[in-house]
Amino acid sequence: MFSDWPSELVPQQGWGDEAAISAFKDAVPWSVGRDFVAGTAKHLASSLGLTKPGPPIRSKIIHDKQLQVLMPALGYGLSFPLSEIDILRDCVSVYCEWLSALLPNPKSSVPAPILNDPNHYARIIINHFYYLFVPRGAQGPDVINRQAVLCHRVLRTLQNIAQNSPCLSEDTWQTLLLFLLHINSALLSPPTVKEDAGEQLCERVLSVLFETWLLACARCFPPPPLWNALRESCQRWRHRGGLIDQWNRINFALSAKLISFMYGPAFPQIKISSEDDLNIIPVNMSRDCIAQVWYRILHIIGNPVDLSRHTVISKTPAFLKYAISSELVIEPSQHPCLQMLPSIFLSAMKGVSGLVDAFLGVPNTSLDNLNQKGRQMSSSSSLSLSSDGKSDDAGRVLSSGRPKCNSLLHLFGPWLFEAALINCNLQASPVTQHKSDGGGSGGPASRRPVSVFGSENSRKSSDSSVPGESHTDRLAHLSPQHFQSGRAEALGALCRIFCSKKTGEEILPVYLARFYLALHQGLRQNDGTVVSSHHDSNASQSNRHGVRTGTCSETAASILVNGVDLFRLDLQGVVSLVPSVLGVLEGVLPEGELRAPSHLPVTLLRRAATHILLSILPLPLHFQGLQVKEVGNNSNERITLSHLRPQLVNLLSNALQVESDPVNTQMLLGGLLFCVQDAAFCEVMDSISQHNFSTERDHNIMSSGASDTVSSHGDYNSLLDESCETLPEGSLGQVGSSGFSSAATSHDSAHALFVRAIYLVCHRLISSWKSDVNVSLAGLELLSGLARLNIAEQDGLECKRAVKWLCDYIAYQCSRPPRAHSKDLHSTIVAAFHCASVWLVAHPYLLQDKECLATVLEVVELGISGSKSQVKSSDAPRLKHEKELKPASMRVKDAAEALLSCVLSQVGTFPSVCGAESLSSLLDEVTLLRHCNTWGGSDQLTRDTAALHFRYFVAQNSIMLALLEQPLGNHQDPQPTVTALIRGPFGRVVWTMQLRHLPRHKSSAKLYTVNPGRPLPMNDVGIKHSVKPKYFPDSVDRIPLSKADKSIPSLESVILNDEKSALEHDKLLQILDHQVAFEDNVRHQVERETTEYPDVETECAAPPLCHEFQTARLLLSHFGFLSLDALQQSVDAAVPSLVALDSSMAGFARDLDLLDTTNNRTIDTAHVFYVRAGQSAPQDILLNVVSSNTVHPHFLEFLTGLGWMVNVYQHPGWTGHVSTAFTVTTPPQEVVADLNHGGSCFSGRSHVLYWSDALSEVAFVVPCPAIAQQNQGSQQSLGSTSSPGGIVLDPNEKVAAGGGGGSGSERSDSLPSYDPDVDAGSSLSSHTSQLSFGHGENRNRKFGRQTSAMACSDHKVFIVWLESFDDCYTFPGNELLPETVTGRESSSWKEKEAVIYIIFIHALTNGLFRIKLQGQNAKLSMAGPLVDGQVVSRRVLGTLVRQTALNMCRRKRLESDSYQPPHVQRKLRIQEMVQKYRYEMNEPEFYTHLFTSPLC
Repeated sequence: MFSDWPSELVPQQGWGDEAAISAFKDAVPWSVGRDFVAGTAKHLASSLGLTKPGPPIRSKIIHDKQLQVLMPALGYGLSFPLSEIDILRDCVSVYCEWLSALLPNPKSSVPAPILNDPNHYARIIINHFYYLFVPRGAQGPDVINRQAVLCHRVLRTLQNIAQNSPCLSEDTWQTLLLFLLHINSALLSPPTVKEDAGEQLCERVLSVLFETWLLACARCFPPPPLWNALRESCQRWRHRGGLIDQWNRINFALSAKLISFMYGPAFPQIKISSEDDLNIIPVNMSRDCIAQVWYRILHIIGNPVDLSRHTVISKTPAFLKYAISSELVIEPSQHPCLQMLPSIFLSAMKGVSGLVDAFLGVPNTSLDNLNQKGRQMSSSSSLSLSSDGKSDDAGRVLSSGRPKCNSLLHLFGPWLFEAALINCNLQASPVTQHKSDGGGSGGPASRRPVSVFGSENSRKSSDSSVPGESHTDRLAHLSPQHFQSGRAEALGALCRIFCSKKTGEEILPVYLARFYLALHQGLRQNDGTVVSSHHDSNASQSNRHGVRTGTCSETAASILVNGVDLFRLDLQGVVSLVPSVLGVLEGVLPEGELRAPSHLPVTLLRRAATHILLSILPLPLHFQGLQVKEVGNNSNERITLSHLRPQLVNLLSNALQVESDPVNTQMLLGGLLFCVQDAAFCEVMDSISQHNFSTERDHNIMSSGASDTVSSHGDYNSLLDESCETLPEGSLGQVGSSGFSSAATSHDSAHALFVRAIYLVCHRLISSWKSDVNVSLAGLELLSGLARLNIAEQDGLECKRAVKWLCDYIAYQCSRPPRAHSKDLHSTIVAAFHCASVWLVAHPYLLQDKECLATVLEVVELGISGSKSQVKSSDAPRLKHEKELKPASMRVKDAAEALLSCVLSQVGTFPSVCGAESLSSLLDEVTLLRHCNTWGGSDQLTRDTAALHFRYFVAQNSIMLALLEQPLGNHQDPQPTVTALIRGPFGRVVWTMQLRHLPRHKSSAKLYTVNPGRPLPMNDVGIKHSVKPKYFPDSVDRIPLSKADKSIPSLESVILNDEKSALEHDKLLQILDHQVAFEDNVRHQVERETTEYPDVETECAAPPLCHEFQTARLLLSHFGFLSLDALQQSVDAAVPSLVALDSSMAGFARDLDLLDTTNNRTIDTAHVFYVRAGQSAPQDILLNVVSSNTVHPHFLEFLTGLGWMVNVYQHPGWTGHVSTAFTVTTPPQEVVADLNHGGSCFSGRSHVLYWSDALSEVAFVVPCPAIAQQNQGSQQSLGSTSSPGGIVLDPNEKVAAGGGGGSGSERSDSLPSYDPDVDAGSSLSSHTSQLSFGHGENRNRKFGRQTSAMACSDHKVFIVWLESFDDCYTFPGNELLPETVTGRESSSWKEKEAVIYIIFIHALTNGLFRIKLQGQNAKLSMAGPLVDGQVVSRRVLGTLVRQTALNMCRRKRLESDSYQPPHVQRKLRIQEMVQKYRYEMNEPEFYTHLFTSPLC
């Protein structure tokens, strides 16, 4: 910069008024001169008032000639040896007092000539001060301390004058600066030795130099020669560590000022901790001056990389002089002080790295962070590597106004690239690093030192690290390995610069090439990095125990930690680094013991490596045929990325086996599930291609570019198995399709990965993960994801083993000691029960295996009762009534009941004929009554009226029976018929039952003819004998009576003795005679009528059929509910086993509706947003989905991968809002939609995206303004929908949801109805939010009852598609909350801070997608399978996002203390209805009630 200007730094011999002092020194002998100087200095010092009390004495020096005599003497005294410390002190005191003439208030002891011309004499005094700082040679520490005290006083005085003097002239400023340069040169230029004044004064003289220089720049800008002198001087002092410390200090202070006015106050500022550093920059320094000074100071030490070259640093006259005079040192580069160059080089690189962070806008950048021993991970990375794994976005967000990467590389790139390539042989090496057995290291012949370091020095590197030997006690034997820390810092800074690339930003190819070359060299592992001794001891100990030990160099560790985003940023050609990175990952992840740099925790290093691994995983299948030439490989050999996939899979599997950190383990589990699903979907796509096309496939296409039609079908069957079409089902263990024969034989095929993942996860879950709740949940989520996969080659044995392991896991967790039982433990058990349910629903054939069925039922019994009936097969089973009901917790009991219900009602039958949208029957009281034979009413039938025709009973205090005794219209036979509408904890079912004497298949044949005709008369009917029956034998009258017989008086004796009895007896005889006569008359009349037999006029006809049956009583009686014990209260139950309900009470129908709308599955809602580049306003974001022209081409395809489209009016399941959920109604108007929409069709007004399985259901809503669906002129009836993948989805082919009856149930009066005309300018969600939380009469209106389910619904899940990744930091999540109201929120959800989980999706230009998760700060909220920062392929994007959203909600429910499962909520609602509407009747009244018609 100033090479064309001469330096003003004259030789030291000519400095300090040498001529005048030499003349004085030569004129008198030493002793005389000493006495003269001592007397003069003492006399002048005594008049200053410093040694004696009292005010200072006015100086008697009034002429310039007096000063011309005295000042050379004082200057001569300053050159005295340190033994004359008193004389030196007096001289310093006199000169310091006289310099006060430059201050506004000079001391009274200052001579008058100096007051008259202060600048002239000040320059003389400053020149004389030089002699005080000249080193006196080897002195004792006490003597040097005395000299340092005087030097400090002089420096304080000069600094005070520079800061406060109003009259400093330009010449004085230059003299002062030159003085500071000379004293620094005198003290710092010589090599560092022990007990040297320069070592003690280094920091002070340098700080005064730079601070005074900054003052001069603000008041009298130094000319170029002075700047050149400063640059040359600093380059001669670079062996002093204090110079780099001060250089960093000044650079940070200037950069703080520069950044503040360049980028504004919103840009993150550099934190200056010291108060002195805050005021180091003069206030009056202009912006132009700051910019000029900043750039000049930045380059004042020359190239910082020269600090790694000891031969360059020692090429100074001072080092040469020392080498000539020393007997030990032969070459200047062998001076012992050069042993400090590695730490000095590291300090300089940290300074440059800190400036890079400052310009990137990294928060909390400060000088103190540079002084820490080793830097963890830069905040500029998109992933936080904190020890607890929780993300802290506020502390690591880069400023959006940061400069471009090219600008930073123009400024710092030359230094950083040069530092990163220290000791690198830039000639291409034929050794490749992608082979797993090589660990990423080349052979010794592949590395040669550069010319700066000889090979001999490299071989002596081990000798330079002898422990216990001081740096100054040995000659310099520096090797390149000693500078690896600084090199690692430079590589880390480069990684942070390139990782700060914005979306769409272009980086010059020359910088990319240099960067890749530097990374390739830095990732090579054979740099001979010296690892600390404690690592060596740990390594030897681990080797004795048979544990593999890996090594990671400092440079590779810095690249991993600071470059986690390298494969997520669309860097052109970055895939060429995959082989090099993979070699390092193999030395970091799969090793049980890792030898890493001492300042970097192994856990954080492995976490960074895991992040990079997750970014690389999709590349082999995405670029199947892409051939990559490795950086540095001069041969023509190229690597096909698909060949690296087995290595990646093995690396992932091995890392999971040895990983012990919970956060790292969860990340690896997410990557493992992605690998299995990606492989499965890829094989499905290949099979489709082979089936549909006869031509040979081109293997160079991007496989994930084949569209995500894998999950874009419109029916449940396609989405249930997570594949685009149901593959042929074969027997267990057989290949279902010949198209997978080649894939099945590969070790990285979907089937092989499936089996491997099950074994690995289940084994680790039982052995080592069971005590960690987060890892256990992540493992169970992975197993649930694997269960839903439909792989061509299903291995039934592996599936059975997975269920067996799950049951063993539950049994082990339940059997842990009581002190180990906690909420977290029970959360893992609940999650394991859910996972088992998923497996059984997805693989119903498992229950056909007796052993598997017994295992499942045993663990269900364990969960419900707390113990097994038969612990061992040899034990006698204990019956149910013999066991005490002691479950681990009610949560565990509820989960076990849910599994049992799933086994009995869903396994093998899901989805039902009603479709996957509903597990319950779609029939209700209104629909059933309209289909009765006897119903002739109008169509205006309400739930209240219909309920009166039913008998309502509650059995076991949990099952509600609604019995209809009228036959339905489709049954014409007059059979005893009852229709039972059963509402239980697990749903609503309808059964129609008939009492038949024969089975239905036999009762169709009539056993009698319609007209049998008359029988033929038979006159010969035989002889009719009139026989009088005898009731006792004839011999009974001959038996004599005994006394006992006579003990009972005869009737005659009784009548004769009582007159009244005689009269009554006579009256009774008369009645009997009358009755006998009447009966005889009737008998004779009948005989006359039937005399002639048969009667030819009498027709033989069958008796009339009975049409009235008390079928409800018959049903309850047959099921044993009408016993006296069932109708009486017991000790264990508060209510009898059977209770009748009064359906005529007010509110009964409303509570019945609430029960029906309480779903028997978990329901969740996710809202999808599309953010264009630079958008942060909510209204702009909502408008993006109006047209397909404003969204990414893959956005609509992604939406169809989340679920299938349903009409909210014809959909019986969850729709995203309570006003349209769980009811089938007629739409208020014809459903029309714009086929050119960008997602607005799924806003919830007419359609939503829906997905469900047997256990949960989720709705995906795309909020948009109401105007999005009022596109006049281009609306078309939505008869069919075409997915972007080309598959036409016809809604008529779907199972009609509730279409059998043609009419649906009315909406509940407690739920707000949607009226599109109420607010045409707002969305449905905003309309309902106004109903709930707006002004007026509906301010306090609640949606139904505030149950625990609503308390757990205050969290929101957002899925945000980003065009620019940086917009994730400005996404207005809280401002969009009014658009996401579902009606299930608690009344105070807006008054508190809402919990928002956000899944950001950013489409990369290479066809992959970058994921960012936000809001996972709770204990159990790190849900998978997606991981923050992961890169996924297009084919699995929708599936993984959906699974992650569901797992987020599921973990939130596990974490909530007030959450109750759906079946528990339904059971409680039934119990509430029992308490409100129960008939209070005793047993006789109950029986009487059974014989009464329900309408009576």
